Amino acid sequence: MKRKIISFQPLKFLLLAGLLAASMLAFNAMAANREDIHWAPSNVFTDVHGNQAAAWNDPANWNPAVVPLVVDTNQVSTFYNAAFDSADVTCAVTNNTQVGQLMCGFGGGGVLEIYPGAQFQAGFSGFGDSWTGIGFVAGPGTLIVDQGADVTLAGHLWVGQNTTLGTVVINGGTLHIPGGELGVGWNGNPGVTNYIFVTNGAAVYLRDWASQTLGAPGQAGSIGIMDIGASSKVVITNNALSYMNAVITNHQLIAFEGLGTISAVYNPSANITVLTALAPQGPTTPQFSMNPSNAIVGLGGTVTLTASASPATGYQWMFNSAPLANGSGVSGATTATLTVANFSAAETGVYSVVATNAAASPNDRGYTASTAATVSADSFSLYPVITINGVNGTTYVSQYATSVSGPWTSFSTNTAGAGPILVVDTTSPLSMKKFYRVMLP
Repeated sequence: MKRKIISFQPLKFLLLAGLLAASMLAFNAMAANREDIHWAPSNVFTDVHGNQAAAWNDPANWNPAVVPLVVDTNQVSTFYNAAFDSADVTCAVTNNTQVGQLMCGFGGGGVLEIYPGAQFQAGFSGFGDSWTGIGFVAGPGTLIVDQGADVTLAGHLWVGQNTTLGTVVINGGTLHIPGGELGVGWNGNPGVTNYIFVTNGAAVYLRDWASQTLGAPGQAGSIGIMDIGASSKVVITNNALSYMNAVITNHQLIAFEGLGTISAVYNPSANITVLTALAPQGPTTPQFSMNPSNAIVGLGGTVTLTASASPATGYQWMFNSAPLANGSGVSGATTATLTVANFSAAETGVYSVVATNAAASPNDRGYTASTAATVSADSFSLYPVITINGVNGTTYVSQYATSVSGPWTSFSTNTAGAGPILVVDTTSPLSMKKFYRVMLP
């Protein structure tokens, strides 16, 4: 009787594979460690604003004496967190920098300024928390992004928490939040209003807009406010127009500190919503001292409209809200005086002019539209009438010319009766000028 031999090698292989898989799962499930590096400036200088500042990239300004980067290569699964506990000295980022996480307002206050031209990234460690906090989690905080500087955040940006104040100032720089939410007072901070200022040519790019992006709409003292200023924009992926009415009405989305007007436009081809600001009128905004007046003109005639504004460097006339160009009887379309010759019925409508000031302050509206003027054509036609007191039974030929020297054109032949002959020239309505004579055939 033969004994059947069974190999255990496949079973041993499966057991080994199972153990390896279990160890891999355990490794992947291992929690990442956050290593807090606290802002403790010692090499302090006076910045261009007259404030006390110290450099981010100087180890002597951190505790322990390590500049926080993305990860701690000496520790397993450990990412750095730049923790700010005091706002007495501004942290100045003057070169390109990355950090695992940023909490500007970790236990006290904090002010972080990204200097012109510098690029700053936070939250790209690949593990751990990717969100960034300004005035979050337990102290007031301020982030300033200067002209030409760029900040890109991997996850959410939380501005303000509980009773702490968060402020973000994008002062000519750029802020990107491609993978998270912007929350300025996201949870509603009782008694605290948090702010984000976008001004002086700044740009903010958001993954989306949510109902809590500016906190709780309409709840005073528990909100966020976004103020868009000169030559700046906020670009939001997807159509966010449904959110805008509430935040604009409740003065949470404002322009020029509430003095200007917000424009929200959705571009379906690019699938983006763009927020911009219209500046208020100011000392350098053109003001009209003369507006165009209503006019009635005969068909074939000429109409002249005049306006005057100061300070103004240019004008653009509009017809039924569309810009006019010179040609086809139109002249002066970009001057203070518009002339339309050989006026036709198609040119009846509403005329206005926009005065611009190329030298206007960025904080003043650089243009102003005049009041509208209606230009209409006469609703009836007036024709020249020639009276011929001729001899009864005699035939007469009526002729016209545009010059007294001719050439002459015959337009009517009539035979006199008992009374005068009335000859109407229907070829000469209204203001057209002609000369007439009556001849025997």
